[in-house]
Amino acid sequence: MNKKNSIFIVILLFSLILQSCKNYYFLKHTPSIDGGTYAVHNLKFSDENIQFTMYGDYVYNKINKKLIYFNKKDIDNILKSHVEKPFTEQFLFMYTFIGPYNNLLGFYYENITLEEIKKYNINNQETDLGNGILYTYNSGKFNVIDIFRKSDKGVVRFININNPKETDPNYKKFHREVNGLFFDLNKNLWDNPINLNNDHAY
Repeated sequence: MNKKNSIFIVILLFSLILQSCKNYYFLKHTPSIDGGTYAVHNLKFSDENIQFTMYGDYVYNKINKKLIYFNKKDIDNILKSHVEKPFTEQFLFMYTFIGPYNNLLGFYYENITLEEIKKYNINNQETDLGNGILYTYNSGKFNVIDIFRKSDKGVVRFININNPKETDPNYKKFHREVNGLFFDLNKNLWDNPINLNNDHAY
């Protein structure tokens, strides 16, 4: 084996190791702004940002695997099976330290529109938010609330994942959490905010 082939094999093995170690625990959040009872975060993607209000029990920049319900393959499946285009960047990962609730991830897709997202036909349970779309579906052991919002140059995607080990008939606790987070605390983000509990029959 010549030197060039040896170098190529080493680089290939190194890239495979990096890929297998990849996770979705995004740890680059800037400190939150004091919002009284709540924390206000500046979520940055591309050259844009969104101010996002969080409940006080949401954790960022720390990892507690007991409160992280997914593995890399689970998120890969959700991302690839519902939108064909790969995301441009990840800008969010948070979870609640109260176990029943939520793992939340955020991704940015550059140069794509809401109309293109609709063409992927995620499922029949589509809710129009005016400047966004919400889908609810099951992916393996998870119930997923998948929310898309248009931005200046593309679309942001918020993926909410429940705790599959929690006793939560019809996902009521999980849906109540997502409803409070996105449509009570952050209803200003939407042209047509909804109430998940009233607008969906689960």
